[in-house]
Amino acid sequence: MAIKLTEENDTESSDSGILLLRETGSLGIGDVNRYKIIVDKNKLLSDGIECTDDTLYLEFKNQESALLRPLWITGPYSIYVEITPNNYDERKQFIGDGIEFMSDLKPDENFKAKLYLNSNARVDGTSCYAWKIDLIAQFTVVTIVRLPFVFTLATTYKTAKHSQKDKNIEVQQTDGLKISKLDTEQLWNLPPPFPDKPVHLVIITHGIFSSIGGDMLCLKDTIERASNFLPDDNNGNLVIRGYPGNVGKSHKGIRHLGFKLAEYIIDTIDKLQQQFTLTRISFVGHSLGGPVQAMAIHYISVERPDIFDKTTGLTPVNFVAAASPFLGVIGDLPKYISIVLDIGALGQTGRDLTLKRSYFLPSKGIVNNDGSHDRIKSKPILELLPKHPALEVFQRFKCRTVYANVAFDGIVPLRTAALLYLDWRGLSDVQQVRSENNAQSEEGVEEQKGSSLGEIPESSSDNKSILQWLLPQSLIKKEKYKPYVRTQTTSSVESASSDSNNNSDSPTTFKPPKKANTLQAAASTISAPLPGMSYLVDPSSRTDRIIHDKVYTPEELPDKHYKHKKLVKKIIYPNYSIHMKEERIARYWQETMDWRKVIVELQPDSHNNIIVRRRFVNSFGWIVVNHIADEHFGSKAMIE
Repeated sequence: MAIKLTEENDTESSDSGILLLRETGSLGIGDVNRYKIIVDKNKLLSDGIECTDDTLYLEFKNQESALLRPLWITGPYSIYVEITPNNYDERKQFIGDGIEFMSDLKPDENFKAKLYLNSNARVDGTSCYAWKIDLIAQFTVVTIVRLPFVFTLATTYKTAKHSQKDKNIEVQQTDGLKISKLDTEQLWNLPPPFPDKPVHLVIITHGIFSSIGGDMLCLKDTIERASNFLPDDNNGNLVIRGYPGNVGKSHKGIRHLGFKLAEYIIDTIDKLQQQFTLTRISFVGHSLGGPVQAMAIHYISVERPDIFDKTTGLTPVNFVAAASPFLGVIGDLPKYISIVLDIGALGQTGRDLTLKRSYFLPSKGIVNNDGSHDRIKSKPILELLPKHPALEVFQRFKCRTVYANVAFDGIVPLRTAALLYLDWRGLSDVQQVRSENNAQSEEGVEEQKGSSLGEIPESSSDNKSILQWLLPQSLIKKEKYKPYVRTQTTSSVESASSDSNNNSDSPTTFKPPKKANTLQAAASTISAPLPGMSYLVDPSSRTDRIIHDKVYTPEELPDKHYKHKKLVKKIIYPNYSIHMKEERIARYWQETMDWRKVIVELQPDSHNNIIVRRRFVNSFGWIVVNHIADEHFGSKAMIE
């Protein structure tokens, strides 16, 4: 779908025009081509090139065969196109023409766009105008196919269109047009802003069915902007890298993916240390990328402990994960989906996420020479991540932050993304205030979203939904409340001790969020609603927000709930052993470390929005990537 901030007018004052640019290329999985176009209006005029109505015309074409349009399992064979004028900043109000993007340029389709020579594109009051054009392949699985494309720039639409096929139309050379191009490798291997100063390495890790090149590009750009906005003396001097070798291999398991990432990190560090003074390192992961980067840290702590040495190694700064399933997903997914994962629908990764035991796990990268291989036998891989010697490294990070969606994320719901324990009572207070405000100021549209705010209990088994029709409502509501009590942080429980028991069990005290549907969440990645232009240009129109931001300490953890694996309980409660594993993993992560937990409320598809997979399509998550950048790498990080 194409969205433009323009008044479309296909009529042309003349059938003739001048071709200024013809660019061809191809894109594979994870590939992005970024073009910077600079037009000097005065030089164009001196070369006899006039831009009618101060407008130039672009025509993009996906040259893949139209027969491949319906193929989604091995595709999609489409291209994302984005055109941004020089002075656009999503954090500020934008007035006038200039923003255009095509969310899905399908095979054999064309996309028309305009470059306006106006104040939005003007460079520092000169006669030059600049735009950034991103082309990103939409592949998610296939690694051997490339999408051919062509785009042209001319003074009329007709010339731009016809010149794609008619090679006899020659490009007119002029000093008034400059174009530069960065491909995926160049974008993700930029040098530090200040080569002579200490360098901070930032590793970004993508999630399942995703890629570094295009899917994490907006996050990378935002982090770089936040750091470069600082004065030179306080500039973070970041070098941002991401491992492209795991693209298309999401099924191979967390251990395999983490080891490959670790080897890349080790190689990257060794190379950077030959050129720069590398002193700090941070990690930012999305979805499966959270556990994968944790696995990489574990591997490095075992195989290359010198990298994190307290005196001679790198200083761990930020460990950030957005919508990451650190506790797996078996407790949140419907039973039929869990069974599908168990039998290999996502390969070893599916078994890892359902907390299946690893009976034949090699000790390499898991335990060092001082450790015992016996302690890793029959343990889920997710349970081994926060163990010695990696635990000591995780404890040294200056900031450990998880971001979680409160609603619309049926892929990695709140409970696993937020490491189980939260201040549910505090969230309930926010819920009540927001519901009241929405009821007064909105027409009820926000009310449904507000009701999704609050507490995420353990997922119920299918039997519980049947019991809702058989048991008294008072008993059902009390059962719904129990999971919140078990995972309520102690400080809030103590502050609420003066409340009566009846009041604490009241359904009006807590409003459990609506369960995110896994199938709907998966479908939303294909058919999620696009933002309107008012959303893109007016920050005041945006309703996405951060609803909870708190640092949790180990002292706030409640007592263990699942203490013994009794046979009777295993029979009565089929999910008892699963929840016991989840609780055990959650406590490993939090018993000795502070964690900052940021809960956000975004539009569907919130799982991809949370890291803005595409700058405009997933713009509902701008508030999150800006928060990640500012709080961990920008001005707020410097203040702290």
